[in-house]
Amino acid sequence: MDKTIKRNSFILGTIGALITLAIYLYMWQAQDYLNPLLNTSIYIYPILIGVIAQVWSRLALKGNVSFKQVVLAYFICIIMIFITESVTYYILLNHVDTDAKQILLDAWRGITEKGQNSLAKSDVFKAPTYSLSEFALGFATKTLMFTVPGLITGLIISKIPQVNK
Repeated sequence: MDKTIKRNSFILGTIGALITLAIYLYMWQAQDYLNPLLNTSIYIYPILIGVIAQVWSRLALKGNVSFKQVVLAYFICIIMIFITESVTYYILLNHVDTDAKQILLDAWRGITEKGQNSLAKSDVFKAPTYSLSEFALGFATKTLMFTVPGLITGLIISKIPQVNK
């Protein structure tokens, strides 16, 4: 059972990773790092692909699926997508196009200047350095944050009554 789930999730995770790679390569080629549509999609399609993996797991096992199995299906997809995102973005910003870091830093400074408050004035928020450790922390944080929707949808998908035909 778990082999089917892992195989299907790996297939969908690979598709999600390729979508991620394509988005970041487009952003780099077009120098369109601040495109709100692309930056918003980066937070939507991983959830959709993870839920599709959960549903596909349920269908592949003919409805006889546990909560653990559907969460595993979701988690595999999320891990693959966010590893690809972190590695691709790190390589692009630190090795391929180091000028892009300045574009992103200027945008970050613009956002913090617009939202001046007592915390921003006291330098609580430090400028990003786009180092490997920041990307690793970002990967871990996103993985944990995006696991919550997977747990919720996993609970729903695993509790749907099985229809016997």
